[in-house]
Amino acid sequence: MLRKRKLISSSDKTLLKAIGSKIQQERLRQDLNVFDITGDDMPIKSRQHWQAIEAGKKNFNITTLYKVAATLKITPDKLIKS
Repeated sequence: MLRKRKLISSSDKTLLKAIGSKIQQERLRQDLNVFDITGDDMPIKSRQHWQAIEAGKKNFNITTLYKVAATLKITPDKLIKS
């Protein structure tokens, strides 16, 4: 059985890109690459998943937001505040 992909509105895409950009900026500010923060022993295991989040191409849930923030050692609000 095929799963239908839910369409993301343009305003949601804009929001995801903004949050993804903040995640990437914070990672770069800390001089980390994607290999440093992903892997079997990390909250986000897949580099492709992390890169899709940073690119604003992945609609993720609040649990993932907390995992990303924990990985970067910041609070989640720093990623969602304007």
